[in-house]
Amino acid sequence: MEDWKKQAVPGLPEDWPERTAERVTRILGKVRKATDRPTANVARRLVYGSIAAVAAAAAGILLIISSIRLIDAYLPAEVWAAYTILGGFFTALGLWIWAKRPARVASKQE
Repeated sequence: MEDWKKQAVPGLPEDWPERTAERVTRILGKVRKATDRPTANVARRLVYGSIAAVAAAAAGILLIISSIRLIDAYLPAEVWAAYTILGGFFTALGLWIWAKRPARVASKQE
């Protein structure tokens, strides 16, 4: 039954199946080695970056809420004073960041 395995193909050496399988295995091993670790690193960075972004957004929202409540608790005025103070702060922060941008970014028109 296994006589077909021992028959040689004309023009090819007898061990060509083994040599071909070893060559394919070696090439696939090199490809896997070159792509496996970088792909895992990219996936890991995406997952950890997403978790960090969600955590930072939640922390920022909680910080703003606690700031409003803290200012409202210690100022004699209504809650509009807290909104005004924090609005002024974030406006000043935005203007400062706007002033720090590179000049060529604002002049680009596509």
